Amino acid sequence: MVQNSQLVNRSVVRYSNALYSMSVEKSIQNKIFDECNELLAIFSKNENFETLLKSPLLNKKKQIEVASQLFSEKKEKKIQVSKDLLGLIMILAKNSRLNILVEVLEKYIEFHTSNNKEVKVNVTSVVKINDSLENQLIKILSKDGKMNVKVINLIDKDLLGGLIIEIGSNLIDMSIRTKLNKVKNAMKGAN
Repeated sequence: MVQNSQLVNRSVVRYSNALYSMSVEKSIQNKIFDECNELLAIFSKNENFETLLKSPLLNKKKQIEVASQLFSEKKEKKIQVSKDLLGLIMILAKNSRLNILVEVLEKYIEFHTSNNKEVKVNVTSVVKINDSLENQLIKILSKDGKMNVKVINLIDKDLLGGLIIEIGSNLIDMSIRTKLNKVKNAMKGAN
């Protein structure tokens, strides 16, 4: 079983590395990155995709059929993808490897993010943050321009004020809601 998972991991790395190399060669890394994120979002909204793609009942011929029915370059009643990503999907289908499509897309995103030294920062606030604050965050977090910081502003009216900043697994909660909850809990403990 361990040996089988190692083979799958090597295949995932090999396919995603090939996709990344091709995207660098064609200077379309960001386009493919966005497409990978869109596809993963579609897959996560409907668990039937994963069930279908990972089905052991799909032989090579059926995988090619499924890929042709689900994905297209043109905007039809199919999931529209670029010619390059469609090529990868069809190669996976022809090699009976549609079961690793999700992992290949995730690994591509990982390659892209690490090669671009990109850091995603979620900033939750009551209202949209202004450009000055966003630029200050980027300046502070970019480590003297060595990192590419992408700020995503999420709106949450329940915060009452302040900010919640999320960088990877780190969370900085400076919201008024949290401060009020701490005061409320301290008052409960005092009684």
